Amino acid sequence: MSSLDAIDEAAMQRLRRIGGDELISELVTIFLRNTPVRIQSAREAAHSGERQQVMIAAHSLKSSCANLGARRMQQLAAEIETLALNGSTTALPDLIEKLDQSFQCVRTSLEKRASHPPHRPCIAVVEDNADNRLLVRALLQPMYDIAEYENGTEALAGISQNRPDLVLLDISLPGMDGYAVLSAIRANPALSDLPVIALTAHAMTGDRDRIVASGFSDYISKPIDDEQILLDSIARLLRT
Repeated sequence: MSSLDAIDEAAMQRLRRIGGDELISELVTIFLRNTPVRIQSAREAAHSGERQQVMIAAHSLKSSCANLGARRMQQLAAEIETLALNGSTTALPDLIEKLDQSFQCVRTSLEKRASHPPHRPCIAVVEDNADNRLLVRALLQPMYDIAEYENGTEALAGISQNRPDLVLLDISLPGMDGYAVLSAIRANPALSDLPVIALTAHAMTGDRDRIVASGFSDYISKPIDDEQILLDSIARLLRT
């Protein structure tokens, strides 16, 4: 597949934010089912000189290609629609064949997304306050799978059994506080490199340096007034 025919991952990320991998899978399934029909309809309409039918098929394809980030297909569909609208039919058959070729290039990649949705990172939220867990879940669930724990003991047991991709850890937990939980995580060879973001309401000058120096990957103060700070921190740590 050439770079021109590649799927734009920014479009996929947008769909994932809206409805998760289930939405992507459903849209891809519809696209794979309808696109060959629309291309064939445009091909036959161009052969018989039915410009209106070419325009309808190309317009539908342009919209669905834009949703999924099939930019090369979107561009070709737009050119076909414009030519049909302006009455320039000579180049239509060649453009429709190029559109079909571009579809064949992205088809395999899209089929994988339909049958095997991309891995959603799992974030463990360790927080004793149910309201705070609810707010964090509402914020993150469109993009991530969430595992919730009310205390450090439950968190260590769950994290050890099902390792997440990142942990949001409240420092002021009952019983075993966040520092103790972090210490146990760092002492476990299977978890020692796990990104852990501290969540704390005790935000004072020098806290960030002290918290990061203790082994946390980052530090977010509560309440979370700017959710983008948390989202950016998670995205950065998951890339490293």
